Amino acid sequence: MNSGLTDIHQHLLWGLDDGPETMEGTQEMLREAHRQGIAQVAATCHACPGFAPFDAGLYRERLAQAQDFARQENLAVTVLPGVEAAWTYQTATALRQGKLLTLGHTDCVLLELWRDIPLQQARDAVTQLIRAGYRPVLAHVERYRCFAWWPTQALRFREETGALMQVNASTLMRPRGLAEKRFVRTMLRHRAMDAVATDAHGNPARPINLRQAHDWLLQHTDGEYARMLTTFAGELK
Repeated sequence: MNSGLTDIHQHLLWGLDDGPETMEGTQEMLREAHRQGIAQVAATCHACPGFAPFDAGLYRERLAQAQDFARQENLAVTVLPGVEAAWTYQTATALRQGKLLTLGHTDCVLLELWRDIPLQQARDAVTQLIRAGYRPVLAHVERYRCFAWWPTQALRFREETGALMQVNASTLMRPRGLAEKRFVRTMLRHRAMDAVATDAHGNPARPINLRQAHDWLLQHTDGEYARMLTTFAGELK
C-alpha cells in the first residue's frame, strides 16, 4: 500500500452521478486530495443495478482521465476503481458479470443500503454478497436507522456477518443529534469502525476532509487505530 491516507468513498468522476459536473471539478478534487496527503482515492460513483443503467465504458474513460491528470500534474494520488453499489437483488449478479467494479480490484464492495432498511434485510443483502465471494463495506453506516439508533445491533451485525463498516468523516467530527453522537461514541469505544471516508461530491456541503478526520481521531483514539481507519489498512493492496 502507498504511504499516506486512503479515501475509499469519493464521487470523484465528473458527469456520472451527483458528483462534479465538469472535468475541472474532478481536477480540483484531485488537487485537494493531494494537499491533504491522500495517497489513494477510490472513485466510487453511484450504481443501482436493475434500476438505472451503469455505463461501465464511460466510467473507465473518466477514470483514465483522472488517472492521467494526476500523473501529468505530479500529484501523489492513485485513483482506484470502484462504485457505491446500491443494494438490489441484482447487485451480486452484476458484480460477478463484471458490470460493477469492486474497490481497487479487491473483493471489497462499497455497498449502499436504504435508510430505513430492516435489520433482517440488511443481513440478507450482506449475506448474499458474501456468498458470491465479496466482502461488503457498508457505506456511511451511520445513516441506517437499524444501526444508528441501536449501536449494539451494529456491533452484533458486524461480528456475526463479517461486514465492514464505513463512517463519513463529517459524521465522525460533527455528529448530528443524540443518536449519531451515541453511535459514533459506541463504535469508537469498541473499535468497530473499519474505515472513515469523505463521501466527497466536489461541493462545499460534502468536502474532502480526511486529513481533518485523521487529526480528530488522533485526539480521540490511539494513533494505530486512527491510521487504520484512514488508510483502510490491510484491505487495498
